[in-house]
Amino acid sequence: MTTRPHAGAERRKQAILIAARDMLNREPLSMRRLAEAAGVSQATPYNLFGSKRQLFVELYAMQRAELAEKLNLSEHPHALSRMFYAIHLFGSELAAEPTFFRALLGTIYASAPDDTPAQEAEPGAAFWLQLVRDIQAEGLIDPAVNPDAFTANFIYILSGAMIDWVNNRASLGPWEAAVGYGLTLASLAVATPRIRPELEERRQQYERQLAGFRIGL
Repeated sequence: MTTRPHAGAERRKQAILIAARDMLNREPLSMRRLAEAAGVSQATPYNLFGSKRQLFVELYAMQRAELAEKLNLSEHPHALSRMFYAIHLFGSELAAEPTFFRALLGTIYASAPDDTPAQEAEPGAAFWLQLVRDIQAEGLIDPAVNPDAFTANFIYILSGAMIDWVNNRASLGPWEAAVGYGLTLASLAVATPRIRPELEERRQQYERQLAGFRIGL
């Protein structure tokens, strides 16, 4: 059996990502200690990823792939319901591995240049964009809406909430409600009549959950 030339590099890459996730659940990431844990040379992480931030981006992409798999196993009446459930799944993952995700998201959001477009600053943009496209394809939002612009707006909502959580200014309950509320308001602005009643119910539900909540400034 012939081994592809890049197969060995891909195995080392996966080993590094797995070791990085395990390390970030316990302690800050050291590239030297990471190389030792993954059983590779000190230069290999840099050769395969280029920088620590890019390694974190790849970790985030891996997490998004896992999230997509879980989402695909779930059943929902329509695509917008799937997107709300994706937010819930993401929150559940944050609760399960808070140390890992605070380190991961803190690095990604803190190290993105100020002029980086929203979709580039958010490595999971393609995941959310596909959900928005599915929503539009099902006729739940106006066909004239630009899905890229809608997704960029959602990403600003998501990333702002993430930064608050990373910096301990919001717990996960208000975090999920705030992100869901932002998606609800954005969707209501362009919703078709079919989905508007459900969105109104969600708006009222999120407003009850967020009543009295103040962001720590």
